Amino acid sequence: MDLMLPRLNALRDSEDEAAFAGAEYRHSTRLSGVGVSLKDDAKVLGMGVSVKSDADMLNMGVTVKDDANELGMGVIDSAGSAHVVMSSQDKVIVGYWLVRAALNVALSRGANKNKLLRGTGIFEDALQHQSLLSTKQYSSLLVNVQSQARGGDVSFLLGGAFASQWLSSPLNALKACENVEQLLLQLTQRHTYRWCSLPLCQFQRFENADQIMLVPQFTGVSSKQLQFSIEMAFASVVALMKSIANKRIRLSFSFTESRPRNIADYETHLGLKLSFNRAFNSICIEKDVLRQPLELTAQSDCSAESHVSLEGVVNNSATQTKEGASIELQNRLSLPDFVRRYVYASSNTQAANIGLPELAETLNVSVATLKRKLKEYGTSYRALCEEVQRNHALLLLSVHKVSNETAANAMGINDLPNFRRTVKRLTGKTPSELRI
Repeated sequence: MDLMLPRLNALRDSEDEAAFAGAEYRHSTRLSGVGVSLKDDAKVLGMGVSVKSDADMLNMGVTVKDDANELGMGVIDSAGSAHVVMSSQDKVIVGYWLVRAALNVALSRGANKNKLLRGTGIFEDALQHQSLLSTKQYSSLLVNVQSQARGGDVSFLLGGAFASQWLSSPLNALKACENVEQLLLQLTQRHTYRWCSLPLCQFQRFENADQIMLVPQFTGVSSKQLQFSIEMAFASVVALMKSIANKRIRLSFSFTESRPRNIADYETHLGLKLSFNRAFNSICIEKDVLRQPLELTAQSDCSAESHVSLEGVVNNSATQTKEGASIELQNRLSLPDFVRRYVYASSNTQAANIGLPELAETLNVSVATLKRKLKEYGTSYRALCEEVQRNHALLLLSVHKVSNETAANAMGINDLPNFRRTVKRLTGKTPSELRI
């Protein structure tokens, strides 16, 4: 079988080692892909579930690396909530460049500055390079931009505007990336950079023999904002990779929505490789593209005094902007993303009695507090569980078209009738319909 999914990818930086400490591992050499395997006694979520070094989920060549586990099989430490952004009001977003870009785009499209900032708690005259915002503040700003700025391409323009400022922001450290794989990893998997580029979006990574698929998962984004946020995130990744790599990277995109009327905006900002009415919203990149080196001009385009090594940022969680402002980057997961990982890990262990109370205990909070914190983000434990299950089912059945027995086993469901009912409830389609 020509499948390697779901390949669990490694937490590739120090912040994820802090958030998911405790796994024993063996290092390989490259920064962009620290290819290590978990030893037999590594425990998942501290629940005594072993992940063997030769584990092969679904017998499809699955590997588990130490530096990322974007599907949730992370190992966490006893610090609990210390490495999780528990509240939507915690200020962790390095927001100066993001706010400036949002204001510039919105004002150019007829928005009123006072109305844009109304209700956000953001004050333009108080913005500094070191200013931190909460997810609630940033999400409120984007809601205002979406409602006030005119034009169907505003989301794409926002993504491009964020990218245009990369050299002056903490993202300037990415000029040290050596190839496309390393750059894509930093932009889409590192929590360090997430808080200064795409703070409301974390990508879940899947992999098969030929390509990488990145599925966006959003924090603090309502259903009305979702498509706008997807377009903005995709445009930002495209523009950032083009700016930093000094060339257009070959990417393809899929959307769950129908083909839009403003298809020209999609083609202008994302390219021609677009598909609609798909199971996932996703970015796909062929593996041969990942190995391409970056242009030297992109790495030598900066003054020596503003140069920051990528390794230094990953290890020290700090960087310096081109203007010289020292920025402390946050090495933390958002609470919804942490819950998604926990839910996925729980489903794969097939262990009994793993749910909300156990998650609350892991985070050292009460069940009531955990529910309240998730409500701040506009979600719930049940909603996140269903999102994880739905994505897992769609991936197995629509993308890899595995059998019911294989999919049920991967999802931790013991009997096939229950599996079919679950898939129908989550996706609105039967397993057979999803394989078409």
